[in-house]
Amino acid sequence: MRYKLIAGSILAPLLWAGPLAHAAWIAPYIYQGQRGPAVSQLQRRLDRSGFHLPITGYFGVLTETAVRDFQSSHRLTVDGMVGPQTEGALSPSAAGSTSASPTFSVAYQSRSTYTVRPGDTLSAIALRFHTSWVTLAQLNHLANPNWLAVGQVLQVTGTAQTANVAPALQPASPSTYRVQAGDTLSMIAARFSMTWQSLAQLNHLSNPNLLEIGQLLEVRGTPASASGGASSSVSLPVQSSPTSFGQALVDTAKAYLGAPYLWGGTTPQGFDCSGFTQFVFAKNGVNIPRTTWAQFAFAKPIAKSALVPGDLVFFNTYASGASHVGIYVGSAGGYRQAFIDAPAPGQTVMIQNLNNVYWVNHYYGAGVIQP
Repeated sequence: MRYKLIAGSILAPLLWAGPLAHAAWIAPYIYQGQRGPAVSQLQRRLDRSGFHLPITGYFGVLTETAVRDFQSSHRLTVDGMVGPQTEGALSPSAAGSTSASPTFSVAYQSRSTYTVRPGDTLSAIALRFHTSWVTLAQLNHLANPNWLAVGQVLQVTGTAQTANVAPALQPASPSTYRVQAGDTLSMIAARFSMTWQSLAQLNHLSNPNLLEIGQLLEVRGTPASASGGASSSVSLPVQSSPTSFGQALVDTAKAYLGAPYLWGGTTPQGFDCSGFTQFVFAKNGVNIPRTTWAQFAFAKPIAKSALVPGDLVFFNTYASGASHVGIYVGSAGGYRQAFIDAPAPGQTVMIQNLNNVYWVNHYYGAGVIQP
């Protein structure tokens, strides 16, 4: 009954318009999720100002972090979006008269620590400081490079310990290994007298936690005995994609149950529906668009009957099209089919019943986004 009253009142557009209304409000701005020449130009200006970025034409977490740092250094409102004030500060005429000077650029590049922010990934941080995620993981002794805590301080300069890497790169036989059920990356590395970091780097693994049974890995060294191997390796579980990735999304989403709703919010201090899903995916190393409709277009459509944990479910709550989104979790909260979302002002991130009559009547579609 509560949902019917909301949907039928004149306040419905305000209560349920979160992502779409926010997108309309910032239409003149450049913000996360956008692509194109304007974003490329922004990245070039940030790069010239000392906030070094690859020119990709995509406004992702790395670009937003640079924008926030630029805004902070220029004493602007720090919102991660490029509006008139930020655009003015970035303009060529302003470049010589602001704190984005060569002195600031050197200070920015020479910082020895970095504090993790919402939405950061290890690979994005590594790219920002012109290093690799393997080096950062070694330098900070990270047992699991996929899990970073907001506020965590990382060392970003110095030389990582690589005492065991050189022997691991010497050619030997056998040269490949097929992942078996129950394997972990560290177990495989130990078997061939390697470190898990070397094995991940050798196979260009963007996510060392995601291994598939039957996956063929290139290895170096001679197989060690059952009691031998590198005892210092960390334990990284083999997971089966995309199911394991979906479960990781669900686990991350559940960690923020109770976070307040905030129109336009993208952090644990306050989420709207699409801000929440974008945050959860970013915590798992995947950048997705900011708004609900953009996420719907970005995802691969799937049938409702094919839903698995981690898939996105979309609803037309106040207008036609995708205007609300949640993360499907399967059986949870006493419901046979459930999803997690940031529903509306005055509410918090919660588990919802997908079979509730309101959600059944407003269901719009589902989609999957794989890493």
